Formats: sequence, structure tokens, C-alpha cells
Amino acid sequence: MRVLFPFIIALIGVCGPLSAEMVFENKTVEIVVEPGQNLAMGLFPFKIVEKDEVIVKADAFCTCLTPQVPLGADRTPKLNWKVGEKGVIQGRFETKQFLGTVEKSIKIFLAGRDEPMILNFKVVIPELIKIDPSTLKWSKGGLADERVVRITVNHDKPIKILSDMGNNDKVFPYQLKTIKEGWEYELRLKPTSTEKPGMGMISLRTDSPFPRFKRRVLYAVVQPKMSGKPVKIR
Repeated sequence: MRVLFPFIIALIGVCGPLSAEMVFENKTVEIVVEPGQNLAMGLFPFKIVEKDEVIVKADAFCTCLTPQVPLGADRTPKLNWKVGEKGVIQGRFETKQFLGTVEKSIKIFLAGRDEPMILNFKVVIPELIKIDPSTLKWSKGGLADERVVRITVNHDKPIKILSDMGNNDKVFPYQLKTIKEGWEYELRLKPTSTEKPGMGMISLRTDSPFPRFKRRVLYAVVQPKMSGKPVKIR
């Protein structure tokens, strides 16, 4: 499968050193990906100055983001760096499960240092089908009033809703109305009761050519009332 690499639109914090010895050209990379793109690559060039450095590890603490230390002559990660040497830390961001703006960070741990250096990775995934709001909430025992969800298409081509299905229609009956086919829809929902907590899910199937937008989901929830009483700590 062909992977389209992202276009880096902003490098923030240019020439800002993260330490006295390992100097990065940028501390933050911002990338906008294409609607059908599942991988974003961020590059963090650096140079070693004043003192040799040893990279202990690079970690993102998220399975969606994988940091990559430059390879040495033996094709293994190069951990020992001499003054004057240059390299590039790469970040591979799997965007498949995300929408909108997502921010993650890579931590670089160096020998002899207590605190890691932080590299920031900001990825913007266009939300071609906007559901506002994506979750409707009522309070237990509160007014069971009608709520409206706006569904709009933010793309140069229309995306039609082909079918819809709710998993709890007895409590959360709804009506889906087409305002402008392929561009704008309206969903009205009014719970039959708020006497007890409950949740419903409405799934929308579309004709989008992009897998992440073929199915969109919105939720309806009757949630317990918060007591407002302070929590006692023993």
C-alpha cells in the first residue's frame, strides 16, 4: 500500500536548545495529514555541541507514536554521539484511530541526566464529517427534552449517509433528517425517560471513500446526578 507522507506546515521553536549539549532545530513539529492517510512522519534534526552524549532511550509512552533514533554504521540505533555530529530523531505517528487535532510527545533520555528532553508532535487529521455534539447528555431525573445534532460534511465532494442504526431505540428514539443530501443532516433525539441511567449509540454508515469516515458514531447518555458532597479522605 502506498503511504503518502505528510506536509510539515510549521516548525515551532526553531533553534531552541533542549540541553547545552544536544541542540535541536525545532522542539515542536505540526503536521496536517490527508483524509485517507494513516501515517505521519515528524523529523527533529539535532547537533551535538560542547560535550559527547549517550542516548539511553527514546520513548513516547503511546502505541500510536514510535520514536526512531538514527542508525549507526552497523545499522543499529546509534546511542553514542560525539561533539559535532548531527542526526535526526524521527517520530512515526499512526493516525488511523484519531480525528481532529492530536498532541503527543517524545521523551529523550540521556545518560547522566535526571530529566528527559521533550519533543512535541502535533498532528491535525481533517474531520470530513463533523458531528456536533457527538455525545448528548441528560441527568438522571432531569427534564427529558429534545436535543439536536448537526451533521455537516467538510470536504470538496459530498458524503452521503447511506443508513443509520440505533442500539437502544426504546429509550433513545431519534429522527434523522436530510437538510442537503451529501452535505448537511440533522438528528433529533428525545429520551422516553430519564428515571434511570442508560446509554445509546447511533451508527451512521456513509459512502465516504476513506475508511475512517465510512462509519461515524454518536452517543446518548442519561448519567447519574453528581451529589456535590465533598469526598471524605481518611
